[in-house]
Amino acid sequence: MASIDQLALQLKNKYPMLQYFTDRNFGVEIEFFGLNYLITPVDDNIIKPYCISSRAKDGRHIQQLYEDYKIPVGSDRESWHFEKDTSVRGKCHTQHGAELTSPILSGIQGLVQVYNALGFLNNIGGVAIDESCGFHVHHGVDPKVFTCKQLQQLVQIIHPIEKYFYILIPGNREHAETCRPMEFNVASFLEVCDGETEEGICRRIKELWYSPENRYEVEAARYPRYDKTRYHGLNLHSYWFRSTIEFRYHSAVLQNIDEAMQWIIFTQFLIEMSQGFVPTINYYPETNKWLQTIYIIYHHLGYGDLIKKIAN
Repeated sequence: MASIDQLALQLKNKYPMLQYFTDRNFGVEIEFFGLNYLITPVDDNIIKPYCISSRAKDGRHIQQLYEDYKIPVGSDRESWHFEKDTSVRGKCHTQHGAELTSPILSGIQGLVQVYNALGFLNNIGGVAIDESCGFHVHHGVDPKVFTCKQLQQLVQIIHPIEKYFYILIPGNREHAETCRPMEFNVASFLEVCDGETEEGICRRIKELWYSPENRYEVEAARYPRYDKTRYHGLNLHSYWFRSTIEFRYHSAVLQNIDEAMQWIIFTQFLIEMSQGFVPTINYYPETNKWLQTIYIIYHHLGYGDLIKKIAN
């Protein structure tokens, strides 16, 4: 297996947009089913490694497998860990599904960990995915810097091409209950007056997000972690709850690791764009679908002149 530094170099050579990838914090949740485990009510939904009976496809203990992939699986949310996931309803599993959740990651070294984590999952016997599984990506934001004005910019970037996301992503994600398209009043969200104070803008934006049309329920909101407004492809509840922007659009990924890497890079680029970072980028006529989507976004927002053709 390649060393972490060797793998980081491979990724740099493989993904053109990686040159713009920053050290912004991020994290992932990889949903799946087929893991054999025991869990008790006192475990807070965390599946302890020693309570997993699944083995590697070659018969080894799971501990040997995650050590080989340099994924330090632990028993708390500060490490890579498994959690029970009741939203996953895979075929033929006897318990609810599960997810492998990362700690806070950053930079290319963080991408390497995700790359290895997916390789690790792929080699656990019985693990599989279906349309009930998702691949969720969080990008950290500082509310003092990433204000409600940046939220408006992000929505302005994503809303016109949101349907295109659902076309490009495998599975019928647009109609999944856990990653719905934007349902709040987008026009009103974008029209909140620039002349208002920052406090006034944020108050109005929060009112639009936490509205009945966006699935807000007072009873569910008593437990912020389970607020039902989070069940959208673009989850802005996470902004107020844990200072991240969560992208829930994507279906689960196991074998197509390149797709997972490109999605993380792409979604971070959208966050950076919403903060005014719009670099000159090179045009590659044959490239991955997410870089092609960035070309579409650039043209839509009037940045087409920042796409440079590479001389033959």
